[in-house]
Amino acid sequence: MNWAQGVKAVLGAFIGVRQGDAARQDQSLKPWQLIVTALLLMLALIVALLLLVSWVTR
Repeated sequence: MNWAQGVKAVLGAFIGVRQGDAARQDQSLKPWQLIVTALLLMLALIVALLLLVSWVTR
């Protein structure tokens, strides 16, 4: 799996804008690769939000 392709697929799914050729290319990705990428990106988002809240409330 190309890391960038997996990240683009997951981020596109998060905001719902993947379509056309990009969506067809996403079908070549294995489900476990997408799940791992999604979990890592979700964890990064949570950590970023916690750091932002911590910074704002100081």
